[in-house]
Amino acid sequence: MVMTSGRLPSLVLIADGFTRSGQDQRIVQAVRFGVRWIILRDRDARPDILELSARLLVGRVRKVAPSTRIALNGPEDLARRLEVGWHRRSDQPLSRAPVRGRSSPEGRSTHTLSEIRQAKEEGVDYILFGHIFDTSSHPGESPRGLSVLAEACQEAGPDMPVIAIGGITPQRVSGCLDAGAGGVAVLSGLMQAPNLFQAVDAYMQALTPPLESE
Repeated sequence: MVMTSGRLPSLVLIADGFTRSGQDQRIVQAVRFGVRWIILRDRDARPDILELSARLLVGRVRKVAPSTRIALNGPEDLARRLEVGWHRRSDQPLSRAPVRGRSSPEGRSTHTLSEIRQAKEEGVDYILFGHIFDTSSHPGESPRGLSVLAEACQEAGPDMPVIAIGGITPQRVSGCLDAGAGGVAVLSGLMQAPNLFQAVDAYMQALTPPLESE
């Protein structure tokens, strides 16, 4: 597996609809408040708007926090032009191997153990797995649950970070970590939070291991 330099952050912001008015400011604010991993996604945007918005946003994020990991859940060629990681959908074929020496992680969304095995063969840096809990983005679909997440983490192995996604609140983070997840990915919990600072802080606190008592 080709790993990026350094340990991957444990909180991932799924920046869905990032081309819409005002969303860019919220994403930049999340970075100011401590988010260090963003996956950009907007399936409804025109290609020209997608590229322009992504280019501007990537530049702004890198000015605020140059160490922020950025990936694009969109066209591979655009991710290469922007020099960010490429996040593949579960049904998106790999046209070439991940780029060695990259500074941004590349990964794939997965929903089954067989998709996890495929992702490992591709040499990605991480795997998104879900959805773990009920979520409005998957209406009518049964969640995988923590027991299946644990199976997914075991299938992935100790060297492949599995990021849990789907209906994850700060109160549910510990269950995901106990199942073996290396972190959590959050969409509405941050993009729609009434108080973004408090929301980021709540997730960060939940992801921070308690100090051992002397």
